[in-house]
Amino acid sequence: MQFGILIWLLQVSVAYCQYDTRLSTLEKKYDMRGSDKMIQGLSTISYPKLNKADKAYYLYLKANALLYLEKKDIAYKEFITSKKIYLQIDSIEKAMDINLKMSYLLISLKKNTLEYENYIAAALTYYNSSTNIHNKIKGLISIASLKINETHAKESILLFKQAMKLSEPLDNDDQKSSINNNLAVLYNERMLMPDSALYYLKKDYAYSIKIKDNYAICVNLINQASSYSKKKDIKTAIHLLNQADSIPLKQDRLEMKFYINYYKNLYYKESNDYKKAILYLEKSNLYRDSLEGEKQNLAINELHTKYKTQEKELENLQLKTNIKNNRLLLYSIILVLIVLVTISILGYKNITKKKRIAEQDRLIKIQELEKVLKNQELNNIDLMLESQEKERQNIANELHDNLGSMLATLKLNFQNLKRQKEDLDLQENKLYDKTDALLEEAYQKVRNIAHLKNLGVIGNEGLLVAVYNMAEKMSVLEKLKINVIPFGLNERLDNTIEVTLFRMIQELCTNIIKHSQATEVNIYLTQGDNTEINIIIEDNGKGFDPKTIVLKSGIGLKNMEKKVEQMGGTFTIDSIPTKGTSIIIDLPL
Repeated sequence: MQFGILIWLLQVSVAYCQYDTRLSTLEKKYDMRGSDKMIQGLSTISYPKLNKADKAYYLYLKANALLYLEKKDIAYKEFITSKKIYLQIDSIEKAMDINLKMSYLLISLKKNTLEYENYIAAALTYYNSSTNIHNKIKGLISIASLKINETHAKESILLFKQAMKLSEPLDNDDQKSSINNNLAVLYNERMLMPDSALYYLKKDYAYSIKIKDNYAICVNLINQASSYSKKKDIKTAIHLLNQADSIPLKQDRLEMKFYINYYKNLYYKESNDYKKAILYLEKSNLYRDSLEGEKQNLAINELHTKYKTQEKELENLQLKTNIKNNRLLLYSIILVLIVLVTISILGYKNITKKKRIAEQDRLIKIQELEKVLKNQELNNIDLMLESQEKERQNIANELHDNLGSMLATLKLNFQNLKRQKEDLDLQENKLYDKTDALLEEAYQKVRNIAHLKNLGVIGNEGLLVAVYNMAEKMSVLEKLKINVIPFGLNERLDNTIEVTLFRMIQELCTNIIKHSQATEVNIYLTQGDNTEINIIIEDNGKGFDPKTIVLKSGIGLKNMEKKVEQMGGTFTIDSIPTKGTSIIIDLPL
């Protein structure tokens, strides 16, 4: 169990003064535990009659309540609409708050394929540029909390440290304590750096001593013990647990005693002292049973109180009826209790069944939402590729059929004019020859562009020939050499697949020419057993970091990746700065 106090400052309140008083009253009156009542209260307010700011605030409150009620798909839609309205009225702070809400929501969705990092990146940009130091610190802590995971642990640490640096001149020890706790948990549990964790735990320990918070002191000592155990210093870990065990705690905090004894059991077991390990295991079990018994006693006492009340009423009734109906009333009460218990059991089963059905409906709605968004994104990519293909064909046909034929006719007429003029001096002959050469060069360039743009689409040779022709035309003597290395590919592929793969290869080679400064490119095309095709494009250029590359033209690496995934294949980028780049496409046929 981890005892670090993670700071999720996502419940950023919206300022009340500028909104409809009914909305601000609802937010003040109901916290997240009153989400049902919040929804009921909002239903009494006419949404269409609100102004823009109040509509955004209305949707914001509704989305928060729905999020707590686990209706995440509906909450997500309400957050998006609220954010759009806030952006329309230039309320950037509220829009960034919603960005963090949506990021938290998307992270909590299991098997979610939606990308939430854009929301976090936009919020981080905003808070970094904010001149309000308190707002900036609060935003950085919120974003750092969202990134507390194995993948982004280092980034989370940097953000917490940035927030700590900003908060140092401010008089907010509670905020500093929270940051120290988060950093300790990150270093201990995610980075496996117990010494760094102990540094922040000891800073927070001094603060806990200062404010005399016994519970915080106890938690801090248990966390320190965990760090020492990771350092294999079991003796110190047990000493800290003994110190924590000596701290007096309130009755509602006694669960700490269970954890203290439980960890003593683990640490003694690790040091091969099985006798003491068993002793503290038994103690932890006693505390656990005590906690469970306490809960049961509370329930029994509540029933006992109700029973005593009913018994008193029965006694008064018996006095009025001269105690003649004592046995009958007793049987009636027992019967009523049996009926109530039966109804309670049936009601509990019914509620459990409804919850299970509601959970299934929620998961189905989430899957439907994800499917709709993914299909929409893939359809957009298909439309873009289709538009690009049509544009290429139109340009190629226009160059080939119109401008090319005009240049050819012009060249023919010019040559006829030269033949008709018999007496030409040397200077005029040179002028005619030079003009004729320029016309020939212009005609060849138009022809080459037309063929290059339409290569692989209007031809019947297939993918391999198209790639050979492209490599020949893109290669530059002593500057860039493009090699094509095929294996298999004895038969033609489906025309749609050939066109799509060729355009990807063409786009990747164009990017290499534009950005990589490479001198050699190898294109490997391999087809194995007619079941799959493998394409590898590698260059010896300057390489790049795949996480930071942003392409603003062409198909784009991200769109290529999604298109390949849509076709059932995989798209892999292997690149290191200064080490060149390899892009691998595996596609089933």
